[in-house]
Amino acid sequence: DGLWRSLCRSLTGGYSQIEATVNAYLDPDEFAKLPDKPPSPFRAHGQQVFLVSHGQGTVKATPGFELLKLLPSFLVMSSSFSVGSKVDHTVDLASSLGKVFLMHQDKATLERDVSFIRHVEKINGFCVLESTTSNLIRPRGDRFTTSNAHRRAFSADGPTLVRHFSNDRPELRGTMIRRNLTTLDASKEAVVLVDPYSTGCCVGQEAQKRGYNLIALWTRDFADEMKLHVPLSCEGLKYISEVEEADSLAETLTRIKQAAGALRIVAVVAGGEAGVDTADIVSEAMKLRSNGTDIPNRRDKKVQQELIKAAGFRATRQAGGSKFEEVEEFLRTEAYPVVLKPTESAGSDGVKLCHSFEEAQDHFNVLMRSQMVNGGACGSVLCQEFLRGKEYVVDHVSRDGIHKTMMIWVYDKRPVNGAHFVYFSCDPVDPDSPEAKILIPYVRGVLDVLGVRNGPSHGEVMMTPSGPCLVEMNCRANGGDGNWRPLCLGLTNGYSQVEASVDAYLDKRSFFALPNKPPSPLKAFGHEILLVSYSCGTVKDTPGYEAVKKLKSFVYLETGVKVGSKVTYTVDFITCIGSVILMHKDQEIVKKDRERIREMEVNNEFFVYENEGSILKSLSRMNLAEVDQGVERKECVITSDRADLF
Repeated sequence: DGLWRSLCRSLTGGYSQIEATVNAYLDPDEFAKLPDKPPSPFRAHGQQVFLVSHGQGTVKATPGFELLKLLPSFLVMSSSFSVGSKVDHTVDLASSLGKVFLMHQDKATLERDVSFIRHVEKINGFCVLESTTSNLIRPRGDRFTTSNAHRRAFSADGPTLVRHFSNDRPELRGTMIRRNLTTLDASKEAVVLVDPYSTGCCVGQEAQKRGYNLIALWTRDFADEMKLHVPLSCEGLKYISEVEEADSLAETLTRIKQAAGALRIVAVVAGGEAGVDTADIVSEAMKLRSNGTDIPNRRDKKVQQELIKAAGFRATRQAGGSKFEEVEEFLRTEAYPVVLKPTESAGSDGVKLCHSFEEAQDHFNVLMRSQMVNGGACGSVLCQEFLRGKEYVVDHVSRDGIHKTMMIWVYDKRPVNGAHFVYFSCDPVDPDSPEAKILIPYVRGVLDVLGVRNGPSHGEVMMTPSGPCLVEMNCRANGGDGNWRPLCLGLTNGYSQVEASVDAYLDKRSFFALPNKPPSPLKAFGHEILLVSYSCGTVKDTPGYEAVKKLKSFVYLETGVKVGSKVTYTVDFITCIGSVILMHKDQEIVKKDRERIREMEVNNEFFVYENEGSILKSLSRMNLAEVDQGVERKECVITSDRADLF
């Protein structure tokens, strides 16, 4: 559209191809006066910048376009995107958000403006997108096979899950602590697992290996597909009976006792997030080792913050409720951004960083209409201050109020592909490091305040400039299907939260024989790498998998992406490509392998995609599909009124 004309005139001192073309035909004298080529150096510094989208959705507002007009080097901007437009990740010229022409006499000023534009792109600041529920429900096998975009495959997805193990690493064999797998009385005893899935199944399998019989207790409204969420590492896990929670506690206890028959029930353990409250209620009623019910619904994130604040711990500023009026004052007075999340959820389910009151209100309404990962509706929404700092996870196992630290992790979370919280890795932290010496007593204090005296837990804590602050305490084993277990076994030389959880309930001597915290230094170096997709398409081949398996520190790879899968951009935990466990005695080898994986992601070396015709469309046919559907698209052009333009 000749929008480059003003930039060319500024660079040349007054002419462009347009004036020269007219002169060539109509004014030979003026054409003869034109130089043979543009001046060197140019009369100014300038650039045509194509705007890149790192997100996707329906445009609700375009505040970033107005920001461009304030840049000192701004000349002109053009975009066909406006409120109501559908935005996708930029993969070619046709899918860019638009273009901006910049010019300034000062090169440094121009460079600062370009850097600012790139920053706004990364934080998805040009367009405010409508909140959606699409990433709030964890996909299952049926959804995985019919969706146009990939989602992380979970255990319930069965045949779609691909796992690779290292079988030539001698240090992974024969170093674990060996335990008796049966006891004299275990075959006559039973353990009740409440909503066992993910790592909860690993805990159950460990108890089963020691000879105990297992009973699964499923709580009301627990999603049926979650009952199939059994890690492939738990092959052979069997329940002697599966019991549905009744409407009354008395009837539930009767069903459990009938399922056990002559077996003596020796423990009731939460097998997942949804089972925490029921496990406390049932274990207390059966007079077994329990966290009790003195604190109702201790897994409620709002309740947790209120309790630790009352006890004098640093807590998060917050407001929560099921009606927007209950949080409106907080959202009008709290500094932005703020975090909105369901009060009861697993992982990053429904969590969003909101940058304005309007965005927060919109996401509040979305959450209240949404179904959560574990099944059931979102009961209420929690609005919290945005904590700045590194986020840590501290795994514990407790028995009668004695807390033993199993591992400390730090999340590597970054903004990417238009999303604010994308997991890149989970990295172990030395238990004698300065941050660990602060985190361990803080988390143990939180456990005491919340009344968590027995069983596994993992607390998520933000290390802020003013000290540690609880994000949330999960009163269950760390999740992720227990994929971190082989890494923990290598770092500690033989134990993890899984084995220790069984010890806490069933083997007092072994529990108290465990160290108070992991060894320092750790026995090896390693990471759990979450694989990030920077591209999309239908997978034709997966050469990256074989390349990862050849890395010296490779232990384990899990992925749900195979030939024929449709891969999309990673924007949350669900859309990551998979996970890789790296571990080695040599820190440099681990570092090199990690860097290689990150390089493979950026260069799209994991997959070969089928040819996609969409990248061949011309810019003139951009958004043709929307035109065919009757969507009116208008080109928006914003120009500068700078006095220094020719």
